[in-house]
Amino acid sequence: MSSSRTELAAASAATHELHANDSPIPWLTSLRRYALVGGGAALGLSLVEWLDLQVQLTPVFASFKERIVFTAYFSLNLVVGLLLGLLIGVFVRASVFLKDRLVNLLGQKNHRWTQWFAGLAVFTVAAILLKQQPHLHGYLIGLIREAEKIDPLRDLLLNHERSISYAMMLGFLLFFWLLWRAARSVNRLKKPIKLGFFLLTVGLILVAYYIDSRIEVQLYDPSLHRSLFILTFALTMTLVSASYVALPRLQALRIKPLVLSLAAIALLAATAFTFNHFDKNQNLKNQTVFRTSQTHQHLRLLQWALDRDRDGWSPYLGGGDADDHNAAINPAHPEVVGDGVDNNCIGGDLTPQDRDEWTQSWQAYHAAPNPKAKRLNVIYVFVDALRADHLGAYGYPRNTSPNFDKLAAKAQLFENGFTPAPNTFEALPKFTQGNYWDAHLEGWPEIIAKNDYNAMVFPRRLPVLLRHVKGMKVVQEARVKTFAETIDVAIKVLQEAPKEKPFAAYLYATDTHRPYKFHEQFNFGQSLTDLYDGEVAYVDYHLGRLFAWLERAGRMQDTMIVIMADHGESLGERGMYKHSSLLYNEQLHIPYLIYVPELAPQKISAYVSSIDLGPTILTTLGLDYPQACAGVSLLPLMKNEPFTPPPVYAEQTYRYQSFFVRPDQTVSLETKKYAVITQDGYKLIYNRNPYSFELFNLKSDPREEHNRFDEEPQRAEAMKKMVGRYVDMISVSRPWDADESQFVWGQPEIHDVVK
Repeated sequence: MSSSRTELAAASAATHELHANDSPIPWLTSLRRYALVGGGAALGLSLVEWLDLQVQLTPVFASFKERIVFTAYFSLNLVVGLLLGLLIGVFVRASVFLKDRLVNLLGQKNHRWTQWFAGLAVFTVAAILLKQQPHLHGYLIGLIREAEKIDPLRDLLLNHERSISYAMMLGFLLFFWLLWRAARSVNRLKKPIKLGFFLLTVGLILVAYYIDSRIEVQLYDPSLHRSLFILTFALTMTLVSASYVALPRLQALRIKPLVLSLAAIALLAATAFTFNHFDKNQNLKNQTVFRTSQTHQHLRLLQWALDRDRDGWSPYLGGGDADDHNAAINPAHPEVVGDGVDNNCIGGDLTPQDRDEWTQSWQAYHAAPNPKAKRLNVIYVFVDALRADHLGAYGYPRNTSPNFDKLAAKAQLFENGFTPAPNTFEALPKFTQGNYWDAHLEGWPEIIAKNDYNAMVFPRRLPVLLRHVKGMKVVQEARVKTFAETIDVAIKVLQEAPKEKPFAAYLYATDTHRPYKFHEQFNFGQSLTDLYDGEVAYVDYHLGRLFAWLERAGRMQDTMIVIMADHGESLGERGMYKHSSLLYNEQLHIPYLIYVPELAPQKISAYVSSIDLGPTILTTLGLDYPQACAGVSLLPLMKNEPFTPPPVYAEQTYRYQSFFVRPDQTVSLETKKYAVITQDGYKLIYNRNPYSFELFNLKSDPREEHNRFDEEPQRAEAMKKMVGRYVDMISVSRPWDADESQFVWGQPEIHDVVK
């Protein structure tokens, strides 16, 4: 035993001397150590993430076998960790070599300032060279664009982006060098300080991992999550390296060649299995790319390395590139009509006949106006970010919406209404024009205004609203701060409106949009969901005041009321909050209520889209709508006539762009998702970034936890073709100046829009 301790002590002293004196180590030995440190860091972080996700993902694992397969996917982390460690070792060895050569050229080898100057010079050159790598350049510029949102920094950053990005690259290198030196010098510290160093490092790793894994993993990837991944990996490498330096038993540890060989074989087998199987289980693929924080970053690094045509898409590990020798073929490339090539890798080649058939299929739904229809008044209430499932009429147990529920009992309540996009900027032009893209069609507010209606808009977020709500007179008194004030003005103005002319009032409530305010009168608690429900109850209360006035004034008998949201809101499901990011029901399912006095109340279970809003309102009033609309009139359903609506489609776009530079200066690829919902209650989501699919049976699985894409291959393939054709048609039909594509730059002034 004493002999063993002596050997450990000797090994510790030798290692300490080696690090302390920077004694030369053979290149191969050094690189092997760096690779093992990188692999050890990846292994440690993978274990933390694996344990975390075994709990988080319990509802979505279909079997114990899926858990084993999911575990095999983590082999990618170890492979990439070993490669990263190796590359870091090459960089460190090369930097030390160049620094030593520069010191020799300068003379005064033992002078501290010479050493510092040479090291800084090498790092400066390295920063310049590394900055030329497009992904590193994009990452740094992306960080700067995020920082430009901070008012005191904006002007400085906008005017000096290039130089600041180089300085940031140099700063990163210096930070990593400090970590490297700290790991090498840990044995020089006294025991209490050494213990504090290890505790601090472990604490920082866990905090960084927690933030990375809990703050909307599907968003902020180019900035927050990539930065946290780099920080976590660097700190864990520091911890592994420092542990080796500080613990003599680790230095003396000798693993038997047989064990190493078996571990290497297991790693290679798991990696080969992952490459072969990754695209064969869409459930696990989606969990890997959307719910992991460490693993999906390693996956992206491998896909980048295996992208031969450098178009940003890989054919491996589910990257979706159908031809990795042609940069003009990838999931983000626009479809070209009739060129014989599936340019966007979904839906096949789009022929002129395919395009014409798509258009004709929608035009076949066009409903001719009924000239005998009654010219009802219209009140349209657009509530921003209102979830259907947080209203009593849709089964919510809390009493958030007594007034909405009371009206729903007398109205047509669409149980399955969906938005075409979970974002106001994308949804607004679509449900205003009745189309799945901004096709510059005449919107329903303008058509009503042109047909001798006293058309009024009571706006909030005026610049956004008036880009699309044209023709209606802006009620200037309604440019107020609260929905309560909007209702006050609406009651006053409508009460004074001339009786000989029907009115059309467009009301907009933004209160259910974040940030949520606390309302003492509607206190459900202090959690995020509680505050949201309080906002729902607040809006409902003031809608109740409007409904009460309509009853008192006798206008319920001659007024059509429509209440609808532009999209829903995530409240923590799948680790997501807000909206604009997902096509799951929490963001896509919206309240959809239409009250028409002479129609018998009912709940309608058909799956419908908010692009049907305009055709439905206009045909109910006896007015026509553009032939080019993809939206359909739902009036037959409201009258209990035989009618099967078309499938419902949706699209989601997320842009990592700055408000202060032109869109063409954006450095990060936008992410896209598409969806189709059929009348039998199945929803297919196509995630373009990365290329993956999710199939849900909304009737049996309303929480969308069980991806059936691989379990129902025939249905999945049929719906994949449907969503592929939708993607193709958007690609070739959307005008270059469509509003949803450029909602920051290039917009006309408000006075050019309002007529």
